[in-house]
Amino acid sequence: MDFQTKPRFEESVLMEDCTADCSSCPTFPAPFRRIGDSSNCRFSKKQLAAGENFSFPADHVVRMLFVFSGSLRLKCGSDTVRLVTSKQCVCLACNEAFEATAQDDDTRVVSLALVHRIELCEQDFFAKNISFGDSIPSEPIPVLATHPFIEQLLDLFFNIPRLTECPRFHRMKAAELFMMIKVLYTPTEHAYFFQSMIRPQDNFRVFVTNNYERAQGVTELAALAGMSLSVFKRRFAEHFNDSVYHWMMQQKAQKIYADIRDGENSTRSLMNKYGFRHYTQFSRFCKNYLQATPAQLISSFRKK
Repeated sequence: MDFQTKPRFEESVLMEDCTADCSSCPTFPAPFRRIGDSSNCRFSKKQLAAGENFSFPADHVVRMLFVFSGSLRLKCGSDTVRLVTSKQCVCLACNEAFEATAQDDDTRVVSLALVHRIELCEQDFFAKNISFGDSIPSEPIPVLATHPFIEQLLDLFFNIPRLTECPRFHRMKAAELFMMIKVLYTPTEHAYFFQSMIRPQDNFRVFVTNNYERAQGVTELAALAGMSLSVFKRRFAEHFNDSVYHWMMQQKAQKIYADIRDGENSTRSLMNKYGFRHYTQFSRFCKNYLQATPAQLISSFRKK
């Protein structure tokens, strides 16, 4: 009889070398470790023909969609429309109604529905020592490219029907998914993708950057932050070294300048877009913040 040696396995020494207390793990902070404790998370899949649609109500559930093939046209409210194509993922905020329509045959989508109490964006997710990019686009439907490893994870999820019937399996895979998101994407991408869930206690600067366009003024922005006006102004000065009103007007001016630079030459369209009722008011604003009248700005770009 031939003698067969037993296979040898080498134990990983990772855990032996790790001296960190799991309660303060720098790689997987508390929100990621708690994903598996949620009793409300569910993966599902859809295969749609062109023109087929589905919708989500304005409830307390956050939804993430991963498009495997084809494309989806997502609509939020009456104006916001976003096309999400193959190999892309999107995070849909809670308390907003969305309608999705397939644009191609064989549009395959995997979705994850979860409640916000998982606290993906609490303070230890957006740690104080993390440096975010200066400009994080504020969008109601933020889209990222789906990393191939995440695509592999979700592609295998439904292979064993008996497991997909188990709520614990869904929680385990949600934990795995968010661990991957943590290490495969940058902090700035986290802030962009989960922007609807960021609160001022998580990262005040990111909250303001993502939400100032939703507010009509300083008082409304303070209310969105859940702070009194005086506390909000004090926090704002600490982070931006400027008054809230002046900073918000500067952001509006920069957007007006960008629109004119990109070819907008109708002062009426600009006034309607940015809430100016009278031309004299609009002209005074441009003089104060852009050092030129709207006509002068439009003329300067026409000459280039």
